[in-house]
Amino acid sequence: MFEKIRFHASIYKHFIKTDMKRIQLYPIDFLLGNLGFFLDTVSNLFVLYIIMSTTKILGEFNGYQMLFFYGFLMLSGALFEILFVTILEVPYMIRTGELDIFLLRPLNILFQFIVFQLDEESIFEAIFAVGVLIFSIAQMELSWNIVFLTKLIGYLISSVFVRCAIYLFLSSLSFWWISNEGLKSIIWEISQLGSYPLSIYPNVLRIILIAIPFSFVGYFPVKDLLLSNTLYGISSFINFFAGLVIFSLVYVTFWRLGLRKYTSAGG
Repeated sequence: MFEKIRFHASIYKHFIKTDMKRIQLYPIDFLLGNLGFFLDTVSNLFVLYIIMSTTKILGEFNGYQMLFFYGFLMLSGALFEILFVTILEVPYMIRTGELDIFLLRPLNILFQFIVFQLDEESIFEAIFAVGVLIFSIAQMELSWNIVFLTKLIGYLISSVFVRCAIYLFLSSLSFWWISNEGLKSIIWEISQLGSYPLSIYPNVLRIILIAIPFSFVGYFPVKDLLLSNTLYGISSFINFFAGLVIFSLVYVTFWRLGLRKYTSAGG
């Protein structure tokens, strides 16, 4: 098992080196891409500032707690985009038949998708998100103890895996539906609802955000971090492992079943 992990880690390292060379060929494109993401982030922060200036409290979160919530979502989204956003290329490769190239290589198909290209346009966003988290924690005077940091890192990893599971599910549907652009737009709009506390929505939307688990991307982990009175409990356990469990279920069912159905562009 350890030998297998070492083998995949070495391949991942070589792919990263290759991708760094690609970035060096187009440094202006790299800077402009990151600048675009940065400006989008700043505009979203401005909207959040306007909302909190008017309401003072949103759901159960005050201003700095909402800033922490936003920083958590921003960092989770940036890590997903840097490392795993190529999952969204699956439908295009199914339509064009380029998936065949990945099937011929003696490596796990999904692993190849993850490593063949990084999305470097979110690197500055990730750095900015870390700054937002540090600033909001300092303003709330939260304790920087090992328990808090462990939960924060664990919840971030789980949040990224929840995102991976949702978009892997969406991409896997292309094995049955060649085009899923309409559904992708719907899921995107629902994901925007996850940028605010679940408690402000009516019951119907709460159920949707739990069923399509965007509530596990940010709301439940942040609520436990900021408002829970216990160090560890059932909610902590769920937030730690929600991402891995949901991702594993999607991978074993929709992804693997979809691969079995795939017959290439000319099939």
